[in-house]
Amino acid sequence: MPKQVFARVLANSPGTLRSSRVLRGTLAASLLALAGGCAQITSVQPGTPMDVVVSKFGKPAVVCAQPDGSKRAVWTAQPAGEAAWATKILADRTVTGFEQVLNKSHLALVQPGVWTTDQVRCEFGPPAMVESFGGQRGSGPSWGYHFMEAGGFYGLMWIDFELDLRTVRKVSTEIDPDRDPSMMGGRR
Repeated sequence: MPKQVFARVLANSPGTLRSSRVLRGTLAASLLALAGGCAQITSVQPGTPMDVVVSKFGKPAVVCAQPDGSKRAVWTAQPAGEAAWATKILADRTVTGFEQVLNKSHLALVQPGVWTTDQVRCEFGPPAMVESFGGQRGSGPSWGYHFMEAGGFYGLMWIDFELDLRTVRKVSTEIDPDRDPSMMGGRR
């Protein structure tokens, strides 16, 4: 087999694509840690200027306006990591502190039939994956987020949208088969 054909077959194999995604995500998380001088974003104190946060941790993945005039910013380790951190940016461009948002308690905030794609992106950041079932099961796309619960439970949060792509249809969680060592050999 010529080298070019072999490289194309290898590059398009499912294992290589998964490894490539994991490598990109790991690299992004590593760069986030290096940019922060190995500091943890959760150690940022309330009242810290946003410019200082950006200089240590880079630009957030999402910044969105809030009804009270403030902004919400989300930094994420998706697709390879299990965390996303959010803060409120006040009018004086300082932050209120950070919280990890990829967990069941934040997922419980999502209201099917009420929340929009913009609200989901603003709460959790961009998804690790987007699955489409072609309109089967009466739904539009599903956004998936990797997360880890206390005790080391690797999970996937799924947020399913209506076909119109405007509102949430359903939220659910499951064990992450690619990360949990008890399932499918724990390919992580």
